[in-house]
Parts: sequence; structure tokens; C-alpha cells
Amino acid sequence: MSQHLPEVFDARNCSVLVSCMHGAKLSSVMTLIQKLKYLWVLLPGLCLASPAWAGERILALAPHACEILYAIGAGEDVVGAVSYCDYPQAVLALPRVGSYERINVEAALALEPTMAIVMDESIPGASKLRDLGVKVVASYPRRVDEVLTEICRIGAETGHQKQADALAEALQQRLDKLKAPPGGPQQASVFYEIWAEPLLTAGKSSFIDDVLHRMGLRNVFGDVALEAPRVNVEAVIAARPDVVVIPSENRDVAERQAFWQKWLGQDVRVIAVNPDLMHRPGPRLLDGMEDLYQQLSQGQTFEH
Repeated sequence: MSQHLPEVFDARNCSVLVSCMHGAKLSSVMTLIQKLKYLWVLLPGLCLASPAWAGERILALAPHACEILYAIGAGEDVVGAVSYCDYPQAVLALPRVGSYERINVEAALALEPTMAIVMDESIPGASKLRDLGVKVVASYPRRVDEVLTEICRIGAETGHQKQADALAEALQQRLDKLKAPPGGPQQASVFYEIWAEPLLTAGKSSFIDDVLHRMGLRNVFGDVALEAPRVNVEAVIAARPDVVVIPSENRDVAERQAFWQKWLGQDVRVIAVNPDLMHRPGPRLLDGMEDLYQQLSQGQTFEH
């Protein structure tokens, strides 16, 4: 770098500069010149170190983080992911460095990351990455509104603020259009079957409960102060839901429909949803909510 410095910074050619400084001491001028030379050499390095000039090397260690990063235009900065990171298609080619519950530190460091986005900073391996100079960012939205603010925050962390803000605004506009399904004097009551055996549902503190609430729906177990309480068939019958929502993951939806209509009657509606859309607190959440809304809108009046 020094061989390309302007001649004014060359101490051998400082006589012109000296002659221009009336009465200045030669030693002071020489000191100034040396400082300017040092700054000239250092400046390019400072620029390269700035996030505004150099892209991050990001480990996306949660499925929703992967989706957010690609949605805000930071996909080219992602160098590694974990199991269950399966969207968008480009992420399937990334090296895997563990799961969202545990990080393979050796595999992660081999990718020379500058940042790791995790669901929880306490997961095994996160503190080791931090100790070795990797910036660890925790991301786990628990409410619908937090998904939008998280998109903006990750955008700021990665230098994609403008794209993130635009995405969040677009998602907010879509969210504002989702209200209680038309056609009924009361909001629909919903039993959300998170899992069949054992029978698990969404409780008061769950992300799904907030999703249903934002859509104007009533979660029949929304007063249970657990994230995923275990219930029995008798409790569901007593709750008298209008709709049973079943994520189409590792189960036969037709079989579950027959099961619930046997116990709740043929009038109960059984709706299947994509769990990747409904359960991940990322940009595709609105796709899942809109799909559920459309299915509910095609149904009957809710009078329970």
C-alpha cells in the first residue's frame, strides 16, 4: 500500500510542504507527515472491517432465522445451517453444523463465521462460539407482533435494514386484513391438535394461541397456563369446539378427521394446516394464517 502513496506523504519529498508552512519546525512537520502516512495505510483496513463495507458470514441456527435471512436479501451471507432448515431451496445446499438444540462447534468454526443466530443463547456450543469471537444473536419470537420486529432487528444486525423494514411493512398490511371469519355471530372456537399421541394442544403462553387470537378465533384451551398442555378426549368434548385444526405433520389427517367427528359429531369442521407455515415465527407465517382464514371462511356459521 505504501508504494502507492502520493508524493506529499513521502518524507524524501517534503521540502515543498515545509516551504509552505511559514516558521513551522521541521520536526513537527515530519511528525505530521508520518501520522498522515499511517492513517492513509490504515484507512482501507478500517473500511473493510466496517459492516457497511464487508458482508457477514452467518450461521443460521434456527429454521425461522434461515427464512428471515433469505427473505431480507441476506442469503448470500449465510454459510451454514442446522437440521430442519429446509426453506428456501437454496438452504438445502448449506453445510449442517448441528441442530437448534446443540451446535457442532468444530464444524461451525470451520466455516469461519462472524455471526450466529440461535433460538437460545444457552444452547450447548453458543457460549464457545462467543468466546472465540463470533457474535451470537438470540432470536425466538413468541408472539405474532414479535415476528415483525424480529425481522427488522435481524435486518439491522446484518446490514439489510431497508429490505427488512419493507418486508415487515408488507406483512403488517396482510396481518391487518385478517379478522374473525365472516358468516357467524360469534367467533369460532378452535381446538388446535399439536400432537395426537399423546394429545397435546396450544395453551395460553404459546405462539399458536397468539396466532389464533390475532385472527379473532377463540382457543378452547387458551386459559391453560402451559405452552403445550396434555389433554384428554373428554376435555375436548366438554370444550365443544367448532373447529379442530390439525397440522399435517407425521399423521393421517383423514384418520384424525374421522376420529374427531366420531367424538364431536359430524358438524365439527376438521381443517389441516401446514406446520412449517403456522409454527415457525418467520415471514411465511402470514401464508399459514391466510390459508387457515380462507378455509374457515368457506365454512358454516358458528353458534356454539
